[in-house]
Amino acid sequence: MHINFLVSFIVLSLFLFFLCKKFNLFVDYKLEKHKRYTSKSKSYSIGGILLLIYLLYYFAFLKNEYLISIFFFLIFFIGLLSDIKKLNSVSIRFFLQLIFIFLFSYALDLEIKTTKIDFMDNLLSNSYINSLFVTFCLMILVNGGNFIDGLNGLLLKYYTAITLVILMSLNIFVFEDLEFFKNLILILLVLLILNISGKLYMGDSGAYLVSVLMGTSLINFSSNNFAISPYLVIIFFWYPCFELLFSMIRRKIKHKKTYKPDTKHLHQLLHDIIKDKFSINNEKLSHIITSLIINLYNLFIFIICVKFIYYSEILVSILILNIALYLLIYLILSKKMTKN
Repeated sequence: MHINFLVSFIVLSLFLFFLCKKFNLFVDYKLEKHKRYTSKSKSYSIGGILLLIYLLYYFAFLKNEYLISIFFFLIFFIGLLSDIKKLNSVSIRFFLQLIFIFLFSYALDLEIKTTKIDFMDNLLSNSYINSLFVTFCLMILVNGGNFIDGLNGLLLKYYTAITLVILMSLNIFVFEDLEFFKNLILILLVLLILNISGKLYMGDSGAYLVSVLMGTSLINFSSNNFAISPYLVIIFFWYPCFELLFSMIRRKIKHKKTYKPDTKHLHQLLHDIIKDKFSINNEKLSHIITSLIINLYNLFIFIICVKFIYYSEILVSILILNIALYLLIYLILSKKMTKN
């Protein structure tokens, strides 16, 4: 069954590529330099379209869950408008994300049941406050995912690692959705291969969609398994979320626009160091190595953390160590780049 699904998805991908190439669809020749291998890269921002097709098929056709399907489409559509340069205002995108995610969270009772902090749990007992908190968390994840999207496979490798851990270590907790996650990892792998080949990138539409999908899935997972520490979900998403928050603070300190793209992200600094240190002339290879290092590290952390899914204190300690290590590495790399 999974082989048939994989073949069907590959055929669909190739057909969509054919249409894009023939009619020059979804091509961004001015793709930001920080998201590409070379200034001549030509890629198609259709990762979100391919993922959306599967989600609509699964939730609308197989599950008859039309409200979820509409929500995923709306989140995708916000990103699509940005991809085709019809919605350049960051403020408007944030506002639309806020409205859609809040309405979805409230309508479907998507809740964070506990934070293991008494005063926070008391606040979250109010459904409106809970929905606002869920909205805040998902917006950080959605935009953090967009921050690490590009042609280096970083975003897709990251979510593939999470899905792999779910299938290998947490499958007993997601038994009802096991087929969904099995198909999802096949989709992510196909998209990843196309992404690192330089032919496809997720775009805002794809980054928003895959991030909100993973976020809602794991919030729902945490809510349905009350005994499991909520900090496991935070650790799963720590990297894109912290990347977003740290980048905004860093830019604010330097009196720059907080959401204006730059080339000072951790993965970009690490890439430049690896490229210079090992004299790697192949730009694509150096990007792939960089994203592989980051995601193998995170996969290692995920595997450790699932051994302590009931112990919040240990998971919080691991989270703090991760953040401290990030800041230390960033400081070292930025100083080296300044000297060079």
